[in-house]
Amino acid sequence: MSQHDPSQAHPPHQQVPTGPPPPAYGQHAPPPPAYGRYAPLPTGYANPGAPWGGPGPSLRVPSGLATATVVLTVAVTVVQVLSWLTSFGAADEYARAARLGVPSVEVFTAYDTVALLLLPLQLAAAVVTCVWLWTSRRIAETVAPGWHHARSRVWVWLGWLVPVVAYWFPYQVVRDVRGATTTVPRAGLGWWWAGWLVYLVATNVTAQVSASASSRSGDVFSTLPVVETLGTAGAVVAVVLWVRTVREITAGQRAALSPASW
Repeated sequence: MSQHDPSQAHPPHQQVPTGPPPPAYGQHAPPPPAYGRYAPLPTGYANPGAPWGGPGPSLRVPSGLATATVVLTVAVTVVQVLSWLTSFGAADEYARAARLGVPSVEVFTAYDTVALLLLPLQLAAAVVTCVWLWTSRRIAETVAPGWHHARSRVWVWLGWLVPVVAYWFPYQVVRDVRGATTTVPRAGLGWWWAGWLVYLVATNVTAQVSASASSRSGDVFSTLPVVETLGTAGAVVAVVLWVRTVREITAGQRAALSPASW
């Protein structure tokens, strides 16, 4: 009679599978779990904030909008420089007309011509910038779903229009989009916003000065070149740092949406 040997039940070179069975033919394996902003991430993951498996085919890097944003912003700054250069002659003409009792609104100078060109450029730059920022916010929420945004997406548009909050809401929107999109944001965003605020306040002051129709003294118009100088300096600082910020966010978007980072 042969004796049963338990060691012969499973030869040493064979292993009994312990994991779940492989998917049947024609079926796909279940997707790996999603990784949030604060969850453990796989080693070597190219974009720590991106969801596992990539952002999906519906999102594209808005390179065209980014380029249009930069071009229009630079164009606004160039026209602002022209406004500064023509403000000196306009101040003299406004003062001369005021001494003759002629309201400044009835005096048309090269400064006023530049102002007519500046307004539509500012409007176009604002619309294109908000469209680009809206798309960039969607990308930021996709590649970094756990990132905390101080303001909801609607403030991408309203933040520039609502009084009072327009002095800091847009900065928070841009700061959070950049922080969620880039890995190591460079310093200087605060200086960009400071330059923008100087330009914004100076623009409002120059509008009031040039519209001083009831003034009978030319002294009030002497402040026009001074305010335009401050506003132009703020605009130049802002545009340099804004172009750098747009390029930085665009580079982060390309890295996050590239298939190599999935």
